[in-house]
Amino acid sequence: MQFKHVLLGAALAVASSAGAAQAGTGWYLGLGAGANWIQDADWAGKVAGLGTVVTGNAEFDTGYVVAGTVGYDWGHWRAELELAYRNNDADCSIVDNRGSCVPLPGVELWEFSQMINVLYDFNLGGRWGASLGAGVGGNLVTGKGALFFGNNIDDYVIAGQVIAELNYQISDRWQLYGTYRFMFMDDPDLDAPTIFGPGGSVEIEKRDHAVMVGLRFDLTPDHPMAEPERPMGNPPSRPRQFIVFFGFNKSNLSAEAQRVVSEAAAAAKEYGSASIMVIGHTDTVGSNGYNMRLSLRRAAVVKAELGHNGIKASMIETSGKGETELMVETGNGVKEPQNRRATIDLH
Repeated sequence: MQFKHVLLGAALAVASSAGAAQAGTGWYLGLGAGANWIQDADWAGKVAGLGTVVTGNAEFDTGYVVAGTVGYDWGHWRAELELAYRNNDADCSIVDNRGSCVPLPGVELWEFSQMINVLYDFNLGGRWGASLGAGVGGNLVTGKGALFFGNNIDDYVIAGQVIAELNYQISDRWQLYGTYRFMFMDDPDLDAPTIFGPGGSVEIEKRDHAVMVGLRFDLTPDHPMAEPERPMGNPPSRPRQFIVFFGFNKSNLSAEAQRVVSEAAAAAKEYGSASIMVIGHTDTVGSNGYNMRLSLRRAAVVKAELGHNGIKASMIETSGKGETELMVETGNGVKEPQNRRATIDLH
């Protein structure tokens, strides 16, 4: 019961953390696979009416784990539902801590866990990031083999886990991750009539370590506004500033961005502009140095596109501000579409 109280407290902390998160950036899916290890597990054999009659310690072979997630990303905070399947074969067991480890051929444990995870993402510079988190939920533990009289015997228990991840942003919508998960739970109590008679069972102290690699896919692509910014006052039909938006960590122009640059070039010709200033900007994901270089690349791409629209290079000046002049104020490491931009000012 004390373990359940700890998990209930963790669940309340998870809920309060998620509620305190900032404005959302979208849904994602994840899929990972890897190796699963079960710690050497103390067990207790029970006979109906007598209680525990024998104890021991079991060893397990390395198994596998497959996990899928669906979650929501708030920028720094993420909350997700995780469904995971684990499988491990039993190796051997020492009875009453005496003698050698007796083989357990054909005995295996399956697990199907359902967890609610909350993670906090850290920016490590460039495309690299890390995450720390925790989860609470339940775990269905199923025993199979001669020890369980040839049947699949299961028990559903409350479980929790702690999570550490290393992430790499492949593109604006794909992320590669490597993760370590330590899962702990109430002791499953599995029927074992072959060894301990009708009503007999084996209670196992069970802890899992899992290492996985996987991919996440952002289900919410950025759709920032790409309309030119128009000054206040009359007349409103002569814009002097245009804004071009970019994808996450991108410096290439979308079709919409090319349209805005074309409009800016046409306006420069119509108004007889003597000079054009292009300034690149970024969001706060990545180091200051990386973002400064990215902002300069964005400005250079816009300048080249203006040239393709008939504007002389000698008329265009470029500069980069990195993440120093945000359109939308955010904390560090936040993917904000409105901040990934270049401005075109006509003079």
